[in-house]
Amino acid sequence: MRKFELLFEPFEIEPVVLKNRIAMSPLFTGYAREDGFVSPLMVEHYCQIARGGAAMIVVANCAVDKDGALSKHSLRADDDRFVPGLKKLAESIKRENCAAVLQLNHGGRFALARDTLSASAAPIADINLSGFYKIALQSQELERKWSILSDALEKKVPAEMTLEDIRRVVAAYAAAASRAKRAGFDMVEIHGATGYLPVQFLSPRTNLRSDRYGGDAENRMRFCIELLQSVKNAVGEQYPVGWRFLADEWMPGGFGVQDARIFARRLERNKIAYLSVTAGVYESFSLPEIIEKTKRPCYICDLSKTIKNSVKTPVIATGRIVSPELAEQVLERKYADIVGLARALLVDPDWPEKARSGKEKSIKNCKNCGACFKMVVAGRPVICPEFDRQKRIGRKQALREMRNPNKKVLIAMDGSDNAAMGAAYVGDMLCGADGVRITVFHVKTEETSKCPDEILSTLATAKRILLEKNIAEEAVAVVVKDGRKGVAQDILDEIAEGGYGTVVVGRRGLSMARRLLFGSVSDKIVRNARDCTVWVVD
Repeated sequence: MRKFELLFEPFEIEPVVLKNRIAMSPLFTGYAREDGFVSPLMVEHYCQIARGGAAMIVVANCAVDKDGALSKHSLRADDDRFVPGLKKLAESIKRENCAAVLQLNHGGRFALARDTLSASAAPIADINLSGFYKIALQSQELERKWSILSDALEKKVPAEMTLEDIRRVVAAYAAAASRAKRAGFDMVEIHGATGYLPVQFLSPRTNLRSDRYGGDAENRMRFCIELLQSVKNAVGEQYPVGWRFLADEWMPGGFGVQDARIFARRLERNKIAYLSVTAGVYESFSLPEIIEKTKRPCYICDLSKTIKNSVKTPVIATGRIVSPELAEQVLERKYADIVGLARALLVDPDWPEKARSGKEKSIKNCKNCGACFKMVVAGRPVICPEFDRQKRIGRKQALREMRNPNKKVLIAMDGSDNAAMGAAYVGDMLCGADGVRITVFHVKTEETSKCPDEILSTLATAKRILLEKNIAEEAVAVVVKDGRKGVAQDILDEIAEGGYGTVVVGRRGLSMARRLLFGSVSDKIVRNARDCTVWVVD
């Protein structure tokens, strides 16, 4: 008899067949680029876990709306320009015979945006975040502590979502799911836990509405059910849609396990593919009794069993399932159908292969030190203290390259044929370079507004030149803005707002040969650009 027989038994989340019952549960690491694109580090991170033998990876916290993102390092799927990068990520995971799942999320009241939306306009001050921020502030430098506290104190009251807001956000989830499918992900997972927007509708603590989206449990579930239906309509009935499922808020007067059982059956009726069971929200994570609870192995399993006994839908159990022995017991005792590992795979991506090959004693275990949580709360990408020295240095180097502004290039263009010279120059200089981000930028003027088709054609030509120079398509954006303060100043403003490290301009202007910019614009940019390299192309 094979050791851990159930753990390495295939399992089907129809129509996807998993090679075993080990899934990577969503774990936010902050490895996306600051503009929401997939980074090389993110691809490397998930590839390493896929190679380690997990059957399914849930890529965490992809924002369906820019204003719903949780962090400046949140992955995004709110525009078609993100699809090529997502496709690269999905392909890299699936190459290892591992199912790729994209988790879709809107943070609601916990989003990074200053003007946040939620089910109700309950002030953020009503939530006791003192313990939460105390955790975040440990081991932070003084300047960073002040920044975190300032963010907390200045957080505005979220606006209660109008019916139009609800329709728009539901549509955003559906559009993001459609992009995930086009990118090649095998499934999507809706993040309905941790206190994010779906929970803000489900919970009687945060949903104070008096319309059909508030009040009794049936009304509070309405947003989530409409959201699920919209997503399923977008991707088709045969495409699996899972749910990161909150079984209990662990808060007085909050969404509890009895509500969760009813909600699980409603999701099942609407053909949810699986339920990935978790518990707790930001407000409860800092409570002393919850901190103690979450230190215990398998601390979610009683809840996952309760949900499993309520539905026939496949259930994933999470919560410090630290060893293969425990994982096998979870399956034997029917707490769940699949075991979800998060920090365990961050610390040791080879956990599944070591268990399969009888080397389970060599697994490096998570010490539950909380370092990853503190980094995420502080807005920093995760570096686990348990990484070996080589991996730690490699991750730090990758993060440094990710933040390197010199790889963010602005090409300032007018609508002339000669404007493409700047793109050709950049293409020659950066051919094959990793991690570059190039914006082909045009400021509208009275003259160029007279020939919009010519301008768009020239911008498209510039982009094509860059692609022909082996610049990745997802690394090239075309941006057109109305003139406000004059061409030179508008370009300088764009440089500052976009954090560009390099700008490319032309020496001559339209008045002489319809080249890159109006005359003297390049001189103004050379004189006034701050913390930025200027390339002047003749």
